Amino acid sequence: MRRDLRTLIGALALTSLGLTAMAAYAGGEQAHIAMPPAPYAVKGKMTRAPHGVTDLKFNELFNMPVGPKGLEPSEKRTGLEGQRVRMVGYVANAEEPSPGMFILTPIPVVLGDEDEKLVDDLPPTAVFVHLSPAFAKKTTPNFAGLIQLTGRLEGGAKEEADGHVSTTRLYLDDAASKALTRITTSKKVAHQHR
Repeated sequence: MRRDLRTLIGALALTSLGLTAMAAYAGGEQAHIAMPPAPYAVKGKMTRAPHGVTDLKFNELFNMPVGPKGLEPSEKRTGLEGQRVRMVGYVANAEEPSPGMFILTPIPVVLGDEDEKLVDDLPPTAVFVHLSPAFAKKTTPNFAGLIQLTGRLEGGAKEEADGHVSTTRLYLDDAASKALTRITTSKKVAHQHR
């Protein structure tokens, strides 16, 4: 059962990336998708989290099943507040990335354009990842595949600069912020060889 679920999630990721690339190609632009830097890309079995870092999964963010009060933070998430955690997920693909932040999700997600921003398909477990203050004006590309990120965890409702309201945030250090913003993608027209 677990292997079937992993296969389905992998297929969904490839389908999502394929559809994004096809849509961009049809529109005359190359897709803004890059591979994550090697230390952040997930390939095969995960290694043990470094000393002082706790692995936190998306299904550990809230109490399940959801009760009459709605989504409530889990004891694990509450206990890790302010500490360094490692999370693995997909970067939500955005047409126009927001400076200084991006969104990590448990499944591949393509965010709508400006008109659809507040009614998009973000799961409630979406984690808003903030770059360090030195990189607050930089953007990251849309990354393909699973990515692993380590940062300081913060919970509680907060309105983000892009208009979303986050319930969970991950704050990256300078080294991770630098590595993730150094990658550039091309916006050149893809139809040049027609």
